[in-house]
Amino acid sequence: MSDPSDIDSDLRRLTPSVRAAFRLTSERHVLDRLLTEIDLPGAITWQKGESIASSELQRRTNGWCIELPWQRTYMLDGPLSELLAVLVPHREELVDAIRSLELDAHVGLHVRMYGQEVPDCLCSPVSIKAVAAYNASLGVGIVPSASPES
Repeated sequence: MSDPSDIDSDLRRLTPSVRAAFRLTSERHVLDRLLTEIDLPGAITWQKGESIASSELQRRTNGWCIELPWQRTYMLDGPLSELLAVLVPHREELVDAIRSLELDAHVGLHVRMYGQEVPDCLCSPVSIKAVAAYNASLGVGIVPSASPES
């Protein structure tokens, strides 16, 4: 019989990781000024043509982004709700920027899947309504990964 602590360790190790991100993109406008206009700690910007991370891929648009840290969960609605809660104090500023600059808004849920453990892609009606308030798309990307402890 297995030790219960081994089972708990395996479950934690195999639980999918999810990171939620909110991005504003534009082909016409550089979005650096949003860093000061919308004071969200951890927000970053980039310009069209910059390299993506340390790859040879290049950014196709200018952008502004806020990402939450990775978290282990089987439910996508948790990280999505947390992201939306971070945005709430800045909703008017964000919506105004989206409208006035004709920005594209995107909510991304990035998932690292370990083994066969896929998170539930259920999003609550409240979360969907909140995403719609920004006129944002919602994308989920699931990437099979090796277990971090392997």
